[in-house]
Amino acid sequence: MTIEKECLAVLSEELGPAAKAFLDRQTRNHLKKEPSMLEKADLDELAKWSAVGVQMALGAQIAENVKKGLLALK
Repeated sequence: MTIEKECLAVLSEELGPAAKAFLDRQTRNHLKKEPSMLEKADLDELAKWSAVGVQMALGAQIAENVKKGLLALK
């Protein structure tokens, strides 16, 4: 499974169908790359920015769940 698909699986648990658009936005805006180009080395930065984005919309607990889930992929 690709890193993109693994990240989508984690994000889908908390964001449901919005996970794909969220991953696309976070990856392009903050990592300056396409989601299909994600590597394990990107996970720290992706987890950080994803937690920030999720916290603003859904709260700190869900943001922490997303961050932990993404970091667990390392």
